[in-house]
Amino acid sequence: MTSMASAGLLQQLQNEILEAVVRDAPLKTIAELVCMRAESLAPGVLCSILTVDAEGRVHPLAAPSLPASYSNALEGLRAGPCAGSCGTAAYRGEPVEVSDIQSDPLWAEYRALASAHGLRACWSSPIKARDGRVVGTFAFYYLEQRGPAEVERRIVEICVHLCAIAIEHDEAQSRIHQLAYYDTLTGLPNRVQLQDRAAAMLANRSRESTLSILHVDLDEFKCVNDTLGHRIGDLLLEAVARRLAATVGESAFLARLGSDEFAIAFISAEGRAAAGPLAERIITAIGEPFELDEQRVKVTASVGIASSEPDALELSELLRRAGMGLYAAQRDGGNTHRFFAPEMD
Repeated sequence: MTSMASAGLLQQLQNEILEAVVRDAPLKTIAELVCMRAESLAPGVLCSILTVDAEGRVHPLAAPSLPASYSNALEGLRAGPCAGSCGTAAYRGEPVEVSDIQSDPLWAEYRALASAHGLRACWSSPIKARDGRVVGTFAFYYLEQRGPAEVERRIVEICVHLCAIAIEHDEAQSRIHQLAYYDTLTGLPNRVQLQDRAAAMLANRSRESTLSILHVDLDEFKCVNDTLGHRIGDLLLEAVARRLAATVGESAFLARLGSDEFAIAFISAEGRAAAGPLAERIITAIGEPFELDEQRVKVTASVGIASSEPDALELSELLRRAGMGLYAAQRDGGNTHRFFAPEMD
């Protein structure tokens, strides 16, 4: 391949990948495309892209020409000073060239795995974000003992750059989604996601089942902030979120509405009869003392309940009724639950 032809193909590769990033194509799709294009430009190589998480563990992202059993064996392995080519490159933050896997000490623990798949050499380069973090590795495997050719170095340079762009874009999209649909303090779904999920539950439930909304509010939470400080208040909200999640389980959808308010949506064939016992379990769980940064904090909770039976209610009305039930519970002294009743309206 002439240098002019190589440059043209590399430019084509770059344009194709950047276009896929702009289209918000899935990261895995982009990574597989990078691998396939790189392999077409460098015949005889097997391409692999791994991501590296915040704990330094590697996760296969794309390796279309490597056996799946090999890639699967790498899942969750920790980067380190002697972790093959990729794990070592991620640990050092610099390229690692191994021209003979059988004799190189970096591959001591993984030599048998590589040999079982006929892999004889591996050159891995770290993929770095703009802030210097290693977010992945890009590797060329060879079926013979050798190092990279000069043209391959240029291919890898371009591919590593494109992978960094794609991974950072994916991270940014994930952060946007997290901010849009999750509470930043507790990590729970927020009001927007509750409305989406509960609306879907309401629309898709069977005729015999009921959607219930439980609106939970901590009694006198302001006193905690005023007397113990906002830091303890935040720790309390995080602890309450964990305790609520453990209490309601996976059969219900839990969200934080804001401040000290939470909501639970769940479907039951037992109608509203199932909501009362759940509310009691929540009140009991929240009533147990919390140990927060050497502070013993005790709070209570009030719960308002509204169910879709017997009316075909809109979600907004169901949420409003749960809120009215909550206000009734608080008017009655708190630390209790109340179902919505028509006279509350």
